[in-house]
Amino acid sequence: MVSGLTVLSLNDDVRELVHFYDSKLGLPKKAKTDILHIAFAVSYEMDYMLTWNCAHLANGGVMRKLLDLNEFINRYTPLIVTPEELLTQ
Repeated sequence: MVSGLTVLSLNDDVRELVHFYDSKLGLPKKAKTDILHIAFAVSYEMDYMLTWNCAHLANGGVMRKLLDLNEFINRYTPLIVTPEELLTQ
């Protein structure tokens, strides 16, 4: 089922975004992998980032900060949504 999907590479752009978001988003240290997911979604200009994580990802406060940061660095911001939100659109 997933054999045709592209595997995204961890590149310098993703690494730079991880460091930037880690210093600016204000997420707890335990959310380091969440920051990596955000960086991949931004770097590869994904339309959506699907997550069950409403504490660190799919919440208005984080989304607002991410939008502001990405506007500042002139980057695209994907919509971060839960499966329910995506299915009801």
